[in-house]
Formats: sequence, structure tokens, C-alpha cells
Amino acid sequence: MTLGAGTKLGPYEIVSPLGAGGMGEVYRAKDTRLGREVALKVLPEAFARDAERMGRLRREAQVLASLNHPNIASIYGFEDSNNAHALAMELVEGPTLGDRIKTRAMPVEEALPIAKQIAEAVEYAHERGIIHRDLKPANIKLAKDDAVKILDFGLAKALESEMAPADISSSPTISRMATQAGMILGTAAYMSPEQAKGKSVDRRADIWAFGCVLFEMLSGKQSFGGETTTDILAAVVRGEPDWKQLPAATPPRIRSLLERCLRKEPKQRLQSMGDARIAIEEILSGGPTPAESVPSIAGRRALLQRIAWPLVIALTLIDVGFAVWSELHGAAPAASPVLAYIPPPPDTSFRAFGFSAGPVVVSPDGKQLAFSATDQNGVTKLWIRPLSSSQATSLAGTEDAAAPFWSSDSRLLGFFANGKLKTVDLDNVSIQVLSDAFCPDSFGGAWGNGGTILFAPRCHGPLNQISSSGGSPRPVMKLEEGESEHGSPAFFPDGRHFVYAVLGKDRSNSIWAASLDSSEKILVLKDASSPKFASGYLLFVGAGRVFAQQFDPIHSRLSGSAIALAESQNYSVSGNGVLAYQGGSAEGRLEWFDRSGNPAGSIGETAVYVSAKISPDDAHVLADIEEAQSRVSDLWSFPASSGVGTRLTFGPGRKAWSVWSQEGKYIAYTCFPNGKLGICRKPADGSGAEETLLTFADEIDFADAIDWSPDGRNLSFDVHTLKNSRWENWMLPLSGDAKQFQVAPTIADQYDGNFSADGRWLAYFSYESGRPEAYVVPFPGPGGKFQISQSGGWLVRWDKKNHLYFLTMGNRLMEADLAMSEKSVQVKSIHPLFQLAVPSSSTPFFDVNSDGSRFLVITAADSAASQSITVLLNWEARLKQP
Repeated sequence: MTLGAGTKLGPYEIVSPLGAGGMGEVYRAKDTRLGREVALKVLPEAFARDAERMGRLRREAQVLASLNHPNIASIYGFEDSNNAHALAMELVEGPTLGDRIKTRAMPVEEALPIAKQIAEAVEYAHERGIIHRDLKPANIKLAKDDAVKILDFGLAKALESEMAPADISSSPTISRMATQAGMILGTAAYMSPEQAKGKSVDRRADIWAFGCVLFEMLSGKQSFGGETTTDILAAVVRGEPDWKQLPAATPPRIRSLLERCLRKEPKQRLQSMGDARIAIEEILSGGPTPAESVPSIAGRRALLQRIAWPLVIALTLIDVGFAVWSELHGAAPAASPVLAYIPPPPDTSFRAFGFSAGPVVVSPDGKQLAFSATDQNGVTKLWIRPLSSSQATSLAGTEDAAAPFWSSDSRLLGFFANGKLKTVDLDNVSIQVLSDAFCPDSFGGAWGNGGTILFAPRCHGPLNQISSSGGSPRPVMKLEEGESEHGSPAFFPDGRHFVYAVLGKDRSNSIWAASLDSSEKILVLKDASSPKFASGYLLFVGAGRVFAQQFDPIHSRLSGSAIALAESQNYSVSGNGVLAYQGGSAEGRLEWFDRSGNPAGSIGETAVYVSAKISPDDAHVLADIEEAQSRVSDLWSFPASSGVGTRLTFGPGRKAWSVWSQEGKYIAYTCFPNGKLGICRKPADGSGAEETLLTFADEIDFADAIDWSPDGRNLSFDVHTLKNSRWENWMLPLSGDAKQFQVAPTIADQYDGNFSADGRWLAYFSYESGRPEAYVVPFPGPGGKFQISQSGGWLVRWDKKNHLYFLTMGNRLMEADLAMSEKSVQVKSIHPLFQLAVPSSSTPFFDVNSDGSRFLVITAADSAASQSITVLLNWEARLKQP
């Protein structure tokens, strides 16, 4: 449908055509209400006959309209008029980037400022969960003074359909492939391999397209070309860019950046657009350009002059992305930091955090990695990957292993599983049980060169020591006033002195130094955790990053400044310059998903969410948002359909782990009235004062409000008792003088007591079998106990149809269909729904709406970051860079 000048669509009057493509015809139009000119994208007529796609387009347009960035063209509105459907968008004057580079390549000094603006815009959108999917020069406008405006952000997703377009040569290219929707979208020359294969995509598809655009800006040539669409797609899937097309003046850091952006395998590709922006900013600022990107093929020869031959040959064989600078004037340069990215073993996912998980640990000799990975059946094991091999091997007998740590000679591993501290000899894979160890998400252990192992046998307890040959554990430290637990021990080279982390009852973190030969201890650092010592430096985690600072182990004294090495909370270091870590932070987003795992909108901003609960009428979401530095949290209420929240609580102390009353009138939550741990409630609209329901005795150091019974009479809560040193689920009667009671006491940690919709059953998960499993018992009892999960399960939720949902050990959402009679429960079926990509923290990650049709999930802000292990060689060199 071609519209002539003067044609009106609602308040918009057509002025002149601007162009056409696979997404519709674009016109210059005048908004007669506001007196401004807009770009009006009139959608193809076929859209009007596809109600589902039109509904998706309206919803997506609402999300895109929320973007507010100077380098993204705004969407003003959606117009239905006279059987025509159009998007009103910001009118951006000026040529496209495609027009600029059609006749010539751009000099580096001209290209990089433009590329920086593109990266900033894409990074901004990614942080809000929006992917472009069709990033290309034709969708990038260059306004006055080369100010970038990216067009059509996110519309590829909105316009997705199973209906093929009339002209397959139009942009975006749409090809019939075997995908979820039966289609793929994107322009062929800028399509990622996973798009070209018809697979689902994430933000890494935009990173690939960014690499294609930057390559074309610098070279004047498309990175992947061909005479036909089929030829181009074949080049994308199997070919490589002609790197010789890049001008000689291209900075090595930019060459490396391009190679990382254009890796075929998404897990080996650059994982964050922010990293691309930083690389470009460092070049533009004239500052140092540390070699931390993928090397060029020629650059790998220089790699052989920087690190030991065996490791170099191994890393070359496995083709991990190592970054090095080229030689200057023929002289061998000084050693530089070198990065490698290692994916999980085939058909597994990493388990870096949470229950029964273990982050990567590098052996003391720097030759091997150990880590937890979960297979498609939900079985978690320890895996060993030598850096001299491209293959990882699972260790038999290490099912449900958590928190591995190496012996000082790199021959054995210690780990925690099924309530025990165990070791495994890598030569013969023999397992030895040393001691009870009941902390499910243990802070790990340390193995000194004298054969002493340090560990915490119980959660919220002190460090103990035990001989690696067996015996009884005995305390090496004691909990002081205000301390809740000890963990993360690490020996100094003498095998007698060590550092460890202390978690305070006020949730503070600190690092202390001590000795096996004395009860004295020295405070080393506040607001820090996960200490390790290597190469004269204390490494530690603070504010979600790994830092290194010079340290004198004899006097336990820091000197100099702390320098950031990585964005991570899970890391390990060897004594010879190898640092391994897994990315991801505690930050996440509140996102809706349907039963198939398809995104269905988001709520609020990226933040550290402690938990999130849907109101009984499905109209609101109650979220606990934690301030990253102070770890103090408060409660916010959000409309379920929008991102504008209302703060409900205001200090002092933490307000967390909140729940709704059944009618939605009140909320209950963990609080600190008068400085004492307790449970409080207040009106859900924030209108009334806080009321204390319960104040705990000193023997309770942690408590979480969990669920409110349907009849409003009981509040379920979890507590950690110092006396029993375990977590327990209790009930608080809210009327009369009834005392607190337990429904299903156990001798193991127990969490998450949730009521069924009819209030007759209580679901929880506990470690009765040695690993977390989901159980159902009658409420208020007595009666039988029924195990629901079969291969590990945690975090339980009911819908109003009495379907039970829980997570597997690999964080896959499962649904259990139960047949419940008056006194018994039968599991009719259990089937998987979708995989969760959660932040690097243990928290209630999901909730389900009343009819089980939608799920609210705390999704990792950068879910791709935790899907690879990063190995940084010669990390000390990064500390010495100017």
C-alpha cells in the first residue's frame, strides 16, 4: 500500500515517502496534534490478518517505547487507522552508516567514535533485556556531527511470524528454517551463525552484528559476502572474514575485539557489549590497551614467547581465545595478561553457585581446572579439565559435589557432598569420607602442604581442622560476638598460617589472618570476602569484583592500592600466575515467562533482588531490593504489568523475604525492630505503620518469612538456630495464644514451607537424603510424608490448581501434577518447563501466578557471563600496567 502526500492516518499526515523494506514502508509525516515531524512506518497489510502477531507487536512497541537513550531513535506510538497499522518514530535526518561506507572505508579515527556510540546504545538496551536482532549499517543513522541514532531497535522480534514475506531479498531477510517459530530474522550479511541456522538467539547475536558493522566501517567490505543470500548464509556459518582487508593502522586491540565478536560459537564469543565499549574507549583515550582479547592467527606465534611451551601448545590446540600483543620492532615484548574462555562440557551447564554447586578451582600447579557441571538429567558431578586438553572428564562418585578444593600437590580434590567432607584421588578416582559436613552451600575448604584441611562442618559455625588422612575435626577458631560464620579459608605457603572470611550477624563481610598454632587473629580487611594468597598479593572479592593488593603474610599487612582483576564473585588462583573465574553478578531483572519459557515482559530496573512474590490476585509484585554496597534491602511493590514501583519500607535495618496475606491486604517480612531480628507486617499499600509479629531470641541468627496460609491464620517462616546449627521451617499462629510449631521436623536443613491453595498441604525442601529434595506433608498434620522430586529439587511453589513447581539442581523449572486424597499424595507426572538463567546468588528465583500460566523469574542481568570459565594467565602483569 503506497500512501500519497496528504493522506491521514489518525493524527498523522503523510508528507513524503522515505523508503521501503521487508518491515514496511516508511514516510515522513506530520503529527498534527504536537506539530512535529515523525517517521511513520506503515506495516504490511498481511499484518492486519494476523491478530497474534499484531498483539505481539503492540506489546513489544510498548517495551521499546520505554528506551530512553541518545543513540536510539525513539518510538512515539502505535496507530490503527483505516485498516492501516503504523509505528510513529523519531524522525532522524541525515545519511545512514550504510550510505557513508558505500563508497569508501572509514579512517580509524573516524570509525571508532561512531562505533563507541553504537556500543553504548546496544549495551543500554541489553541491560534492559532488549535485543536488536537486525543491527546493520542501514539501521544506523548519522545525524549532525556524526551523532549515532540506531533505528528499528527490537522490531525484528516484534515482527516475527511463521508467514514468509513476499520478497525474500527484502530486509530483514527471512528464510524458512527449523526454528521455534519456523523462521529466522535478520539481514544475511550481519546474521550470527545461530540465526542463520534458525536457532534461538540472545544478546550475543547483536555482538556478532556489531563486529560485522565495525569490520565493514574499517575495511569498506562486508565481513561475509556472496552473490546470493544462500552464499552469504553459507559464509556466515562456515567462512571467515578476510582479515587482510583491515587497514594496517587498525589498533591490535580492535583487531582482537573484532575476532572475539565474530567467533562462530556463541559461548566463545565476546559475552558483553560493555567489554566492546571499554576496549574502544581505551583506544580513544590514548590510555594503555591491555591485551585481553582474542589474538589474530599471526599473533599466536608471539604467544609462544610469553608463556611456558606445554601450556601454550595445549591452549593452541583447544583454540581458546587468548589475547596477546604483537612483537614491536622485532624485540620480544614483556609478558602480558592472556585470556582464555572455556565452555562447559557438551550437554552440561556450569554450577558455580547455589545449593550443591562448586565454582571453578585451578590446581596449585596451574595445570588443571576442577568445576561442577550438571547434565541434562540434572546430575551434578565434579569435572576435571587439564589446560593441555580440549576435553573435560567427570569424576565418578562425586554426584552432588559442592565447593571443591585442591590438595597442595595438585593430586587430590576435597569436596562436600551428601552431608560429608570427602576427597578424591585423581590417579585412581578413589573416594574417601573424612567427616560430617552439613553446610549445603559450604564456603569451601583449604588443604595445606602439611596435610591439614580447614573447613566449616556446619553452616553458621567456626572453622575446624582435620587431617587429610582421617580423624576427628576440632575447632581451630571460635565464633566471636557478632560473628555468624567462618568460611573461605586459604593457606599461606608455610601451610600453618591462613586467611579466612567472617560473615557478621549484621551481614557484613571481613577478612582475617590466623595460625594453626595460635588462637590469635588479625583483622586484614573489612567489606571483603573470599580471600586467597598468591605471588605476594592478597586476592579478594568486594562489590562483585575480584581485587588484588600487595600483602605481607608475615605481618598480615596490606600495602599499595587494590586493583580490580575481574567482574566475578567466584574465582581461584594458582601459585604460578593462573587465575580462573566464572562471571555473573547478583544483579538481575524481574521478567515474566510463559510456560514454554518465552519472555512475556519485564518489571523494574536491573537490581539485586532478594526475592519476588506475586500477589494473590496476580495484580502486583512484591520485591526485596538490596543495595549492593551496604547489603541493606527494602520492599517495593510493582504493578504486574509495568515497571513503576512504590517503595513500602524505609530502614532501619534490612526488610527482606516478604510475603502477601491471602487477600493481599498485608505483607509480612523479615525485620529488625529495635535492632533485634524479627518478623513484621504492614498494610500492602504502605499506608500503615509497621507491626512486630515476632521477635527472635539470640539463638536465632537468621530468619525468613516464607508464606501465609490461605485462611490467614498461620505464617510460615524459616530460621537458622545456633543450638542445632541448621535451618528449620516453623509456623507462627496469628491469632490467640497458640505457640509456634513445626509441621515436619527433620534432622537436616529444611527450607521453604509453602501452603497449597486449599491450605491442606505444605511443601518444602530439605537435605534428609543428603541432597535437596522436594516434599509434601499434610497441614497442620499429623500424617505421612511424600517425596516429590526424584533427582534433587529445591524452591517449591504452588498454583491454585495444586500443581507443585520446583527447580532441579541445574535450575530447570519443573511441574509436578499431583493426585491428592484426604490423607495421601500420588505423583502422577513430573515434566520440565524451561531453564532459568539466574543471578549468582541463592534466593527465591521464581514465583508462579494463580493459574500456572505465567512465571515471574529473577533473571541474571548478564546470563551469558556464567556460561563460560575465564582463565587469565600472567594476571600479575595486569597489576603492573600503567
